Amino acid sequence: PLHCTPVGVIRCPICGQECAERHIIDNFFVKDTTEVPSSTVEKSNQVCTSCEDNAEANGFCVECVEWLCKTCIRAHQRVKFTKDHTVRQKEEVSPEAVGVTTQRPVFCPYHKKEQLKLYCETCDKLTCRDCQLLEHKEHRYQFIEEAFQNQKVIIETLITKLMEKTKYIKYTGKQIQNRILEVNQNQKQVEQDIKVAIFTLMVEINKKGKALLHQLETLAKEHRMKL
Repeated sequence: PLHCTPVGVIRCPICGQECAERHIIDNFFVKDTTEVPSSTVEKSNQVCTSCEDNAEANGFCVECVEWLCKTCIRAHQRVKFTKDHTVRQKEEVSPEAVGVTTQRPVFCPYHKKEQLKLYCETCDKLTCRDCQLLEHKEHRYQFIEEAFQNQKVIIETLITKLMEKTKYIKYTGKQIQNRILEVNQNQKQVEQDIKVAIFTLMVEINKKGKALLHQLETLAKEHRMKL
């Protein structure tokens, strides 16, 4: 019979695992972004992504993950919300930061004009500035670049531990294989010893049997001669 999925539950088409619909998290990067060819994100041709003037970018805001022109840099350093942000010169931008900008801006599904630039640690989801100031007020949060760097360290640490465990598992597996090989060799040796013992006993029994038969024949012959 067909298995009916309960209301409010989604079944994964790949592994068949069922999950409550309310626990599903939207992947905004899959929904709202498409990759841009690498030739269009060269630093020398990068334009400001904070305004619509298509002005040449002179810096990069680490927290906002945005390229800024001279005008936007000055504005960035005046506004209370962004004045403490780290703005790097274009030549100093790391490959990781540039990699984030190879995707077009991802906008908040609730505040359509606001980009998802923050990560709410309390709710474990991406948010925009309006979300963080309203629905997520007083929640712990990080800027995406900061969250990326923190998660990168955590993942690298987990990978290191995983490699160590993998190495130990391989070593243990090798030891087990050696023990199995040793047991198999011992089994073959014992089997050979048993076969030799059986053959030796059969030869000895056959020899004793022939001697008894010969002795019986001799005694019977002597008795017949006395009769």
